[in-house]
Amino acid sequence: MVSTQSMIQRQKAIRKLAAHKALELPLLPSGFWFHSDVRDNFYYAIHLFAYCADKEESSDLGEEQRLSAVSLASDMIRKVLALQVTDSAHPMYGHWPLNLGTDPSSAKPNLLPVELMGCLIILFYNKYQNILPIELKSELNLAILHIYQSSVYRQPLQQIHHHEAKHTSLKLLLGHQFDDRELLEQGLQFAKQQLQHVRTFGFKEYGALPWHWHWIQSFTCVWEVVDDAAVRVTVGSLLDYLWRLRADYYLKGTWIGAQSRQWPHDGPKDNNTLLDYIQFGDFPLPSIITRLEGSCLYTYEVADDIRNRATERSESEEIRRRIQFAGADGQVTEEAHTYVYVTPDYAVGGIWERREEFDNEQQRWDLTLPLTDPAAAVGVNQAFFFHPGAKYKEGDDRHASNYGEVLLHKDTAIQLWDIPAEDTEAIPHLVGCLPKGQWTFTARSGYGKIGRVYAAFHLQNEFSSEERADRISIASPFVNGSNGVVFEAMSGQEASGLGIDSLEQFAAWMEGNAQASFGDAAEAQEANGKQIAYTTKRQDKLTLTVAGGQAVPAINGEPVRWDDYVIG
Repeated sequence: MVSTQSMIQRQKAIRKLAAHKALELPLLPSGFWFHSDVRDNFYYAIHLFAYCADKEESSDLGEEQRLSAVSLASDMIRKVLALQVTDSAHPMYGHWPLNLGTDPSSAKPNLLPVELMGCLIILFYNKYQNILPIELKSELNLAILHIYQSSVYRQPLQQIHHHEAKHTSLKLLLGHQFDDRELLEQGLQFAKQQLQHVRTFGFKEYGALPWHWHWIQSFTCVWEVVDDAAVRVTVGSLLDYLWRLRADYYLKGTWIGAQSRQWPHDGPKDNNTLLDYIQFGDFPLPSIITRLEGSCLYTYEVADDIRNRATERSESEEIRRRIQFAGADGQVTEEAHTYVYVTPDYAVGGIWERREEFDNEQQRWDLTLPLTDPAAAVGVNQAFFFHPGAKYKEGDDRHASNYGEVLLHKDTAIQLWDIPAEDTEAIPHLVGCLPKGQWTFTARSGYGKIGRVYAAFHLQNEFSSEERADRISIASPFVNGSNGVVFEAMSGQEASGLGIDSLEQFAAWMEGNAQASFGDAAEAQEANGKQIAYTTKRQDKLTLTVAGGQAVPAINGEPVRWDDYVIG
């Protein structure tokens, strides 16, 4: 059920959480809260200021404490503003440092902070300019002027990605702020082009949690500030597109399906949840903050049908999408296909194609449990297997290798790895991540009852397991360069309908009704061809054959078809 609270009430709850977190943060000797990312100092400070600006909202603070908090927030904002490069002759004029190191005053400027923080500086100034302390108001105004006079946002459209979305938002905000009609018109044309591009080719930063949110947050700043009618129509259409995409891949606080970028706070536990909570509110109030950014400064509210799409899942659904990767010139360089099977209780899905995404953070497939599931309260809410690759560090279940082919069908995921003998540097085992729950293991299979969901997996090779604080970790070695996994999920309600009321009954039922086989592909031309064959609980017959470097996934004897994968 969706929270009976209004969006404004949920927003106030998050603002209170952020403000109290800010008051609890210890000040470093430099006077900052954070040195790792200058932006976090600004984000917490503006939320603390916003909270204290409303005496009724901050009534849990005494008047003396409230005024002290306003002073703390104002001083922190001023300290951040003071780090901006204000020398117009400097090549990084208008920018801020990112990591402050040991001496913030000598930290080198970076291209990133101004992108979203610049949008939020303009939003914060416009929202609170009538009650800002005079010194802070003057310094904010000057910081915005330096951004305007710099080349920070004067970038062409080339890739149609999150950086350019934020540069376009800055064009629109600054064009409005300084009554620069030429800049405003350029920003509007860029926004129209970006909107048309994502409608035509799809959203290439699929499930990229920080980036999808940065598109939304930067254009929401424009929607909040810029009153030009044509701008509001285009930006409103962009936000509608982005939130509809979000609703498609949403399940009670989580992102479902493939992700092109996954940070530690995105997996294997969904923790970047503030904007979802404010708009949808169908999962418990978050208690931690991983990315605050501008969460509580917006009045924008999604349309009722978008909220209903996200929160009122009563039936199972397959979502098939095609993404064409193209720049602003419209030249398509490659395609990808994403698939997710979503039910009211869980989702299984991912992306068919392996892509070398930024920092090698593609999440190929997983089972996702909603944050309302009991399993999510005690540990991770995602289950998956992967072969570690570039940037992998033990204990951090991200960064897969380039190897592995997949088959995705309803609540089943299959992956088959065949590591070339010449790759002597490849990590010699698979890694599995399982949510906490009841699990029983055999030599090559596992059966689990995790919250309200049952799950089973079968590995080609034997494995070992280790119970950790928030998950169960699996390691399965390659044998002659080969390994594979089959993973299938079942809701508790479906299990009950089959007379299954315990983990033991589930394991026995699956062993009798769903079979997996691993071995050489009889139909493969090459002698080293590999195949996984699996009969699902629904008696669908799945085969994934890899031979000669080519993968052939088939469902009930028919090759997987791409013509029902759509853009948009």
